[in-house]
Amino acid sequence: LTPAMGDYLNMRGNDMGSIVTGIHANENFGREWMQLFSIGLNKMWPDGSLMLNSQGNIIPTYDQNVIMGMASAQTGWNYYQPLQSNGRLTNYWYPAYNPTNPMALVPTHHELGTKLLLDNVMLPAAQGSQTFLTNANYDLYGLQDLELALDSIFYHQNVGPFIGRQLIQRLVTSNPSRDYVYRVAQVFNDNGSGVRGDMQAVISAVLLDYEARATNFTALSTYGKQREPLLRATAVARALAPAPLTGSYSENGDRPITITTGPAHHLNNGDNVFLSFADGSGQVPPSTKAFSIQSTPATNVFTVNAAGLASGTYSQLTNVTVTNTLAGGMITTNVIFATVNGHGLSVGNPVYLAFTTGGASNGVYQIITSTNANTFFLTTADTNKISSGSCLMPKFSLNGGLTGGGYSQAGTTITISTFDTHWLHTSDNVYIHFKSGTAVSQSYPVASVPDATHFTVTASSSASQTFNTLDVYPLTAPPLVRSGTNLIQYSAFNIGATDSSLSQSPLNSPTVFNFFFPSYEFPGALTAAGLTTPEFQLTSDTSVANQMNFVEQGILNNNNNTNGITSFNNHGGSLVLDVSPYMTTNYVGSTGIPKLVDTLSSLLMGGQLSPSVKTTIVNYVTNTNNFSPSSATYMRDSVQAVTYLLINSPDFTIQK
Repeated sequence: LTPAMGDYLNMRGNDMGSIVTGIHANENFGREWMQLFSIGLNKMWPDGSLMLNSQGNIIPTYDQNVIMGMASAQTGWNYYQPLQSNGRLTNYWYPAYNPTNPMALVPTHHELGTKLLLDNVMLPAAQGSQTFLTNANYDLYGLQDLELALDSIFYHQNVGPFIGRQLIQRLVTSNPSRDYVYRVAQVFNDNGSGVRGDMQAVISAVLLDYEARATNFTALSTYGKQREPLLRATAVARALAPAPLTGSYSENGDRPITITTGPAHHLNNGDNVFLSFADGSGQVPPSTKAFSIQSTPATNVFTVNAAGLASGTYSQLTNVTVTNTLAGGMITTNVIFATVNGHGLSVGNPVYLAFTTGGASNGVYQIITSTNANTFFLTTADTNKISSGSCLMPKFSLNGGLTGGGYSQAGTTITISTFDTHWLHTSDNVYIHFKSGTAVSQSYPVASVPDATHFTVTASSSASQTFNTLDVYPLTAPPLVRSGTNLIQYSAFNIGATDSSLSQSPLNSPTVFNFFFPSYEFPGALTAAGLTTPEFQLTSDTSVANQMNFVEQGILNNNNNTNGITSFNNHGGSLVLDVSPYMTTNYVGSTGIPKLVDTLSSLLMGGQLSPSVKTTIVNYVTNTNNFSPSSATYMRDSVQAVTYLLINSPDFTIQK
């Protein structure tokens, strides 16, 4: 049971009702898992057509009493908690936030009364040992209720045609025939081996059906579906995805990591690339994540900066009089004056500094004065005078989200998620600045290291809390000399929020009905023709223009890279495209462009580009007034233009 859906539709924390207070179980998910996800509102024949009663009226699949029964069967689930020491389910109703592990039943909050399910099936009330908190059957009763409620839905006659029709709509055509729906529903009911609900067999039936494969259907104006805006972008990204590269990496005492590939990498400064590392030097490998290219010394070499480090500069002076804010007053001593932008530290805080040039001594220091957000003074026993140099400060700035990390506290154990790979070991010291919650900012010894991106510390007082904003300063030497092999994957697949540009953002539909209704009909000629057009619910003059601009920005506007690499979403490496394989004389020029159009048409839309659209694209791109063969970027610009025009063609927009 996913806590994401539990939170979204109010199943998580759904408490049993009370005849004393008049409160009853929350019905949101109890209703939606029938209406939206499994059987729909009205009874259907196996071909998806509606059943009618003797008066010619549709027959509802459920009523309010069934909704209440389903809601009661769902009571008692909350965020994950481990079993008690005796193997029983927990009775604690206020667990810490846990968005990843499956929800757990808290049986003391599960409804023990009768529950009406579909087709007049009545679940009995708890009886005998099921009513005693001290008996294990008390736990099993709630688990059994949910299992039986799920079975009530799973074996309902509507599931096959309901699920089958929507899968056909999303994968093949918005207006499947009743025969097509029937054939898919039959496979859901029995995969040929007596198994119901074999989704692998169902999806195979959808994609391999005659109506999905026969070419005579593609000529019908009523056949096919509009590609969702987001899927237009991902379809192109898959078709033109750069092949991953393997390489080697080395870090030689400073923050830059040098990556060496076999073939040319085609990257430029400022491009983003997704890297994973395998250490060969006995050190903690760098983080697996998206990096920004810092330099490209050669066509098969580029550099990135290691994560978890802040770069700075310093000066070391001897016999200097400075303000000691920590002790109060002025002191004359040997000092290090460091500049690290946005260091986030205060007077008295410890900090580890690794000096990469100049010769100062690496180690843990204490800040005696901080003049602003970017500078601080340290005392040092070193008597050498060093005019200037570079330094690194270990720091993880955590701000939540998919790439931000955070912390959670259960009892006195605080678990820190750094997201980036840390290098801490048990008993290492770390200074933590908690910016939210009640955890105390101070130095802690590391209590345990569950994995490369988590560690725990022990608080002096107990609490249950989860927050996302903190700074972590390891007080131990970072790995700056290491090497090994790595995999270069160009896309980070983190496209972010695209509501304003694509009318959709991944994992962020505006309602439980997803981004559009499966029965939506676009007003005008399509409705008059009796066509169901779900994806057209996202279509308007404004949305079409925004989508074209999004595609243009992703394909045409990365002028920094002349090698054919570009990506959607401001060229941040979220979805990367590589047209360099087509930047040859075989595909460019008056004789090559027609071949390029045919090749990309086959790749992007199964060769279904109409002759008239092909002629329009070829004439535009081969016109030397639009693309001059003497231009240094002629090949890149020509290939990207063909790609852009194909993606915005009606032949690509309507998938057949």
